[in-house]
Amino acid sequence: MELSAGEAAFDADVDRWVPVPLAFPAGDWPTASSWAEDVTAELAPYWSLSDLQRADLAHTALTVASTEPPLPGAIARFWHLPVVPDVSRVVHAYAEPLEPGWSERLEEWATDGYEGAVFQRAEAVESSVYARLFRTSALWPLPGAADGGAAAVLRVLGEIEDMIVVIEIIDMDIRIAARLFDAAVELAESVRLGR
Repeated sequence: MELSAGEAAFDADVDRWVPVPLAFPAGDWPTASSWAEDVTAELAPYWSLSDLQRADLAHTALTVASTEPPLPGAIARFWHLPVVPDVSRVVHAYAEPLEPGWSERLEEWATDGYEGAVFQRAEAVESSVYARLFRTSALWPLPGAADGGAAAVLRVLGEIEDMIVVIEIIDMDIRIAARLFDAAVELAESVRLGR
């Protein structure tokens, strides 16, 4: 999947990740509905789905394709829908030029931008692709939530050549989001530069 004018792409594991266009028309799909129909037809044979389950898959695919990214500037979107049943969620990829001075502050920058976030944490991860790679997590209190509700914001953030690549997971259930962390690291590690 091309990310930014051919500069980078992800070789996502097709048994785990479904690339989702950010807008339509896209490629062979004039609408989100046509994409959802094709994805359902392609994925349904991997499971023994009843008609009702197939309809649910088609509805979910349409919802995934029709939903706006949570933050502006997403360069790719992936639906975690593995062949072996597991957590099904959508993650977004972002990329930014590496600005002078950011390299020294990358770990700090990794948890920056969570306004009012609590329990922020950054952990370095070994990488064969990135100069440095971090897994970061934070809880983002929801405005107006009387019960102290918060969203989990998890990021895999890496420095590669003159870019910062981010895979972001946002979910209301931190346990579900955490189950995607390893898969998101693998997705980030699949990046390739085509410049």
